[in-house]
Amino acid sequence: MLRPTLLLFCVASCGSSTVKDTQLTHVGTGSTPTTPQPPSTPTTDTPPGTTTADTGSSLTDTAPPPRCPSDMADIGSACVDLFEAPNVAGSSPFVMFTYDESVSWCLARGKRLCFEDEWLLACGGSIETQYPYGNAHIPGMCNDDKTWRVYSQTKLNSWPYGLATDGVNTLDELYDLAERTVDGAIAAEHVAELYQADPSGSNAECRNTFGVYDLVGNVEEWTTRRDGEPNFHGNLKGRYWAEPRTCQSNLTSHGDGFRFYEIGFRCCMDRP
Repeated sequence: MLRPTLLLFCVASCGSSTVKDTQLTHVGTGSTPTTPQPPSTPTTDTPPGTTTADTGSSLTDTAPPPRCPSDMADIGSACVDLFEAPNVAGSSPFVMFTYDESVSWCLARGKRLCFEDEWLLACGGSIETQYPYGNAHIPGMCNDDKTWRVYSQTKLNSWPYGLATDGVNTLDELYDLAERTVDGAIAAEHVAELYQADPSGSNAECRNTFGVYDLVGNVEEWTTRRDGEPNFHGNLKGRYWAEPRTCQSNLTSHGDGFRFYEIGFRCCMDRP
């Protein structure tokens, strides 16, 4: 069966801590005025690890640690995975995950599924562009212009229930689990025939200033609705390899147990 190829001042408070130019003298009968003393050397309130500006030395303090893990982007309101799950550069994005399975997979890794508005910010930025790279669709910029392939719902329906567990780390592992049954092998082979996602990070221009890849095209992504209804908590964003959609497009008609050959997800987490 053919499968996709895995591929971070000185605070010169001058004058705040200097001694006045003259010293007070003793006043009283028979008292001898004290000899004026030169002013003391001014001090500076310099934080540890820095040098004064007049020395020309560089600051030695390190930058504060990043707010998000290295495999996630800081969009201000949350941390977002750089790539579609499993969030590994060069890997094949997952498909055939339901909304519930996507939620569970992210939670098992100390993350959560992205809320739809977090995903939208990561895609269109604060100026809400239509695509990660601007407002006009550019063919080939993202993986969204492949030729659509006819699918068999009957074969897809034979996909075994419960395969997309928290322990799955690659798409190949998912296929291998499916192939343990006759029906599962039929479904896995069909999914592989239909699959046209690119390895994560292959489309270097398919991102914006946040550096998040493939938010449109490649695989469609489960997100969590803020106004979710019972059994319909998901909003599918970004569409997939054979149909361009804008960052603002939504698909909320599929229930929490729906899976498909072109649906994956990515994880988010609250900023520490």
